[in-house]
Amino acid sequence: MEVALYISGVDQTTAELLSNMKAEKVILSFVAVFVGLIAAGVAFYLYQTTKVVPDQTKPSATKVAMHASPTPTGSDTFTVDMPQDEQVFDKKLVTIKGMAVKGAIITVSTDDSDQVVQPADNGSFTLTQTIPDGTSVIQFSAIFPDGTQKTIDRTVTFSTADF
Repeated sequence: MEVALYISGVDQTTAELLSNMKAEKVILSFVAVFVGLIAAGVAFYLYQTTKVVPDQTKPSATKVAMHASPTPTGSDTFTVDMPQDEQVFDKKLVTIKGMAVKGAIITVSTDDSDQVVQPADNGSFTLTQTIPDGTSVIQFSAIFPDGTQKTIDRTVTFSTADF
């Protein structure tokens, strides 16, 4: 090592000085990082403690008003609320309920019979239908005032067996 120092023109005391300066730089770097972390932590603490958080216990001033309208508004609105698809009944007489556009003509068809009904002013319709033994398909068809048609099929089962 002494050879390398003498070749480069640096004496041993200068090399020791440089070695000590490197250690001081490392220590100084650690101290600077530590001071920077402390300063960042203090700044974050001050930010968090002075931040205004809205009170979560007070009810919101914004209110949403919801109004349900029983009358369908589309020109081809047609739904069957009862019976549900694949529903099992223990009585042959089934209540049918649904919604359609005022002025529509609704036909309810089973293997045994057909019925025709028109919805009330609010769009609702209700009727009773006798279903055959076993599994059957009830077909609901609506013909709208504009001439379009929509069909809904529901599979229902009549059974007196205990499940």
